[in-house]
Amino acid sequence: MIPPDLVSLIEKQPDSIHRTDKDLAVSALEKLGVSPDSEFGSIYINYLPANFKSSVSDEYICDVSEPTEQILMGTEFIHDMWELPENYIGFTSLQGEGGYLLDKNSSGVWDFDLAQQEDFVSGLIPPKWSGFFEFIRWYLSPAE
Repeated sequence: MIPPDLVSLIEKQPDSIHRTDKDLAVSALEKLGVSPDSEFGSIYINYLPANFKSSVSDEYICDVSEPTEQILMGTEFIHDMWELPENYIGFTSLQGEGGYLLDKNSSGVWDFDLAQQEDFVSGLIPPKWSGFFEFIRWYLSPAE
């Protein structure tokens, strides 16, 4: 369940943020190996994070199912081209040789930079956020 304070923050977004076809999202999450009950899953089943506007990040969050399975394509890219472990999901545009990654095992979120790929794969870089809710809370926070 999404915490009420996070729902309130999301609901303040200016664009259309509510997902209408939840079955498409569930199917796309299954292809990624992500539980619909996870923090990541619950956000993507209920909302369209690709429409979220951030004042603290220039990274664009992709959608899991509409209009295409952008996250699946990005995830295949980071596994094939960047040689990242299979438990990581790339959920942002991944331009500029980096982006935000979710570890579907731990739910941690990383601000990944390809220049640190070796240290990242070796486990030397800890997650920046302990979970997806924490990440979204930061992403939607006002700039200071």
